Amino acid sequence: MTRLHVQDLCFAYPQRQVFIDWSALFDGGLAWLRGGNGSGKSTLLKLLAGAMPPGSGQVRANGLDVSKDAIDYRREVFWCGPGAVPFDHLSPNEYFAFLRGLYPSWDDASLKPHVDGFALAPHLRMPLRQLSTGTQRKVWLTAAFAANTPVTLLDEPLNALDAASLEHLRSTLAACARDPSRLWIVASHEPLGDEVRVAQRIELASQ
Repeated sequence: MTRLHVQDLCFAYPQRQVFIDWSALFDGGLAWLRGGNGSGKSTLLKLLAGAMPPGSGQVRANGLDVSKDAIDYRREVFWCGPGAVPFDHLSPNEYFAFLRGLYPSWDDASLKPHVDGFALAPHLRMPLRQLSTGTQRKVWLTAAFAANTPVTLLDEPLNALDAASLEHLRSTLAACARDPSRLWIVASHEPLGDEVRVAQRIELASQ
């Protein structure tokens, strides 16, 4: 079973302390990270992804330390943020090919169901920067599901999606939640859907 352990995490921006000795243990399944604006949801996911260094404390995924084993750790953890897709000069097809080389567990077979579910086929050869915010989000989510990493971090995945894509996403999350061998941490101020079985709820207080 996948396990992510956060111990005594501290992090501060120049004018605001966000986490002081914050600890949590995440096991397999789906964890729902909740909290209002300013509670640190996005900051926490960036710290868990290795996208920002903690001030102090320890973050470990399957025994790998985010600071000491940075490269191996980031192969275990896929982060889908709330903003624009990185490397937006690439097309979705080129972006998927790039990620294929980074994640040993990448699963090409899972691409097509999500390309279809998110209606991405007409956009696969266009530069990402030319796509709408919602379409870019669908590309990043498709990559998150295809990466097949033990840990996947999704930041506000329901934002900027049309109704059909929301239905596909909620159905996919429901399937992911039934697999205890992997860990999904989803930060969302919106309910994930009645069909999504949440194994763990984490509430962050606004600072």
